[in-house]
Amino acid sequence: MGKGLILVSVFFYSTAVLGCPNGWTVNKNSCYHVSRDKASWVEAMRMCELHGGVLADISSSEEQAFIESMVQRQNGHTYWLGGSDWTTEGAWVWETTGKAISYTNWHHGQPDNSHNIEHCLYLDTQSHYRWFDRDCHDALHYICENP
Repeated sequence: MGKGLILVSVFFYSTAVLGCPNGWTVNKNSCYHVSRDKASWVEAMRMCELHGGVLADISSSEEQAFIESMVQRQNGHTYWLGGSDWTTEGAWVWETTGKAISYTNWHHGQPDNSHNIEHCLYLDTQSHYRWFDRDCHDALHYICENP
């Protein structure tokens, strides 16, 4: 068996067993990818979709802890998540499913819709991984999830 064939076999085996493509990390039934680039919320959603995913939806404290462990070394970064209140002010939903956000990790006083322009959800590593609302046009890093 040639060296190239072995590498291809290992790649397909690891992808099949773990269920995640290269550069993505498995956790339970989903794969996650932390971007190196920055984008607006809509652009971030498109980038995730190009790779078969969506902006991450965090539905439990366990998933929150997993996300924290993924971005732990990226102190100082902020990351778009898949939540917004675009449709109805104050009614936060995960945009990909339309389901109301039940588990939350909001920072004290958040969401606050400062200047009536903050409608997208982000996670801030410098604020103990708490959630904030922000202007969706701002360019941030982002976390993709492929359920």
